[in-house]
Amino acid sequence: MSELSRHAHAVLFPVLETLEIDVHISRFLDNGGRSLLFGETGEEYVSGRMSQQRLSRETLEAWHGAIEIVTARAGKLILAADADIAAVHRLQGVSAKLPARDAAQRMSESELEQACFETARGVVDAGINLALSPTAEVLTGSNQWLEGRTLADDPQTASRMVRSYIRGARRAGLKTTLKHFPGHPVLRGHPAKDEATVPSSLDELRAQWGAFRAGIEEGVSAVMMGPARFEAFKPVTAGSLSAELIALLRGELEFKGLVMTCDLDHRATIGDRSVGDTAVDALAAGADLLLLSPKAVPHIDEVAAAIVKAVEGGKLDPSRLNTAARTVYQLAGYRSV
Repeated sequence: MSELSRHAHAVLFPVLETLEIDVHISRFLDNGGRSLLFGETGEEYVSGRMSQQRLSRETLEAWHGAIEIVTARAGKLILAADADIAAVHRLQGVSAKLPARDAAQRMSESELEQACFETARGVVDAGINLALSPTAEVLTGSNQWLEGRTLADDPQTASRMVRSYIRGARRAGLKTTLKHFPGHPVLRGHPAKDEATVPSSLDELRAQWGAFRAGIEEGVSAVMMGPARFEAFKPVTAGSLSAELIALLRGELEFKGLVMTCDLDHRATIGDRSVGDTAVDALAAGADLLLLSPKAVPHIDEVAAAIVKAVEGGKLDPSRLNTAARTVYQLAGYRSV
């Protein structure tokens, strides 16, 4: 296995719907994979609740068993899960319950921080080290994808809640992720199924960045880019593939951590390309970690091969891949690569 191939695997972020480590994930780890996302079914994602079958099966002992298998195989890893106040909390069966959205809004900053600390402590105890939370977006109009799943309806309240979440999680040793930059205040269509677009101007997007700024000031570890296409930029480009948006995140908001994509095979992101070509475009735009849905996981070797081919063929600068891989290794806990 060449260093180039190992780096190509290191920047991929596959989703597991269960705690079972199948042949695709095993080979991915053997080939240099550094990150896993323990996800949920589509029904659980929409409802915001884990199924009773899952809750009875995925005990704390089961979580420990799965984490031991992957770390024994690959060493230090980014091990991630959703832990949202207003949406899905993947480890609701083995950690303290997060407050409901309305209740969380009524809490003082210190009260919410303590509630998030209690939840994060259970998440860390299960073996997860990165929450794909909090959601920093504020909606100003129709959005069938995120409606009911954001923290608040105004940037000030959302900012306060984001700060409390990150502080509480950090006290427990849990790293956090802001999502989904640059925000989707209004959304036409659903990004997973449609070529969904955000019609907002850049100034309209900026007006809702308070919670993103607050989270970055608090030292959030990662930011997830959005999957939809943004009409503020020409050509109209998905957030996860937009060099201009990632440059704004790095420059204007001064974010220094890891940038990850949303699911690369969301219709609004992938369009009519292959997952491999989409992965190359995301890396070239400045993303560090590329999220692969359960449907894409069986093709993970092909995606890594597409990245290798792009570097060898001159389409992707090798320094961009090296920087992305180094950023992933650092978040996984390696001091040097």
